[in-house]
Amino acid sequence: MKNSDIPIKYKFLFYVEQNYSFDILRPLQAEALEKGHQVCWLLIGKDVNPSFLNVDEVQIKTFDLAIKYQPDAVFVPGDRVPRFIPGLKVEVFHGLNESKRGNVYPERGLFDLYCTEGPERTSSLTKESIKKGYFNVVETGWIKLDSLLNYQSSKQYERPQILFSSTFSPSLSCAELAYEEIRRLSKNSKWQWLVTLHPKMSSATVEKYKKLENENLMFMDNNKVIKCMHRADVMVCDNSSIFQEFLLLNKPVVTINNRQPLASFININNPKNLESAILDALNASPELLQSIKEYGPSVTPFLDGRSSLRVLNAVDHMLKSNWMDKKPMNLLRNIKIRKQLKYWKF
Repeated sequence: MKNSDIPIKYKFLFYVEQNYSFDILRPLQAEALEKGHQVCWLLIGKDVNPSFLNVDEVQIKTFDLAIKYQPDAVFVPGDRVPRFIPGLKVEVFHGLNESKRGNVYPERGLFDLYCTEGPERTSSLTKESIKKGYFNVVETGWIKLDSLLNYQSSKQYERPQILFSSTFSPSLSCAELAYEEIRRLSKNSKWQWLVTLHPKMSSATVEKYKKLENENLMFMDNNKVIKCMHRADVMVCDNSSIFQEFLLLNKPVVTINNRQPLASFININNPKNLESAILDALNASPELLQSIKEYGPSVTPFLDGRSSLRVLNAVDHMLKSNWMDKKPMNLLRNIKIRKQLKYWKF
């Protein structure tokens, strides 16, 4: 049977407002297409770059067309989705459970199904689900990990690869604090630096790091994060959830001013100690390596690269169970979203 002859089972819409969403949603797209479903992308706002779409990916360019498409389900890595787009609203999250948010996801009445990565987030959202009664929670694992864990890289590099990544919130970020030390270290050819910053990072900070580019430092776009993580030997980070992903690859992390230091990574408070901390990471002790090995299962029990299939099964179960939208009208929040999106058709 040719691919064109496979009947479409469901129509899925990927709602994207940030560039990090591409890496998150692509393993889900691959699984959905393999099962015969249809997938379209809706890219919204100035923070998402349409050029990151692959040539074979289908884009819907307006809200009117998205409504006309009549998706059965809308998948969202971000925290919001407009009510006026039809379909089951599925939250798939843009990071692992983040301790910097107190382990409590802010449920705001916008989603019908939450696909969680592990027991902590499952527990907190299930309590909310029992109380509110209008959404379901299914522990599926995080779909981005399918790409991360199944990525194949065989290229070897002559010198150690150091990946620097930082979150955007000034109170949690080390980007400005570490800048001078990274600038100094990038003048030395013993290491190759790879730099990727959060999409919401201050443009001034981004430009500073871009200007550091030389033969020892490369600034990388957000659509190359998984490639960078597999390439890197050590990550330097702060409180961004991305370092949790890096630990799942059983590689060492150095954090600067992490708010909740753990035995699974090396935390420093003074950037002047960065060089020695990286050397410790490159020559990780057996104790550190064991802590890293134990970290993954403590965050998510799903490290098999099959979370996308579990998400599709959860969606299929809801759709076949005669799902009905029970979410509250949420008038003020939905009017605010319409205002931000500049869409007023009813």
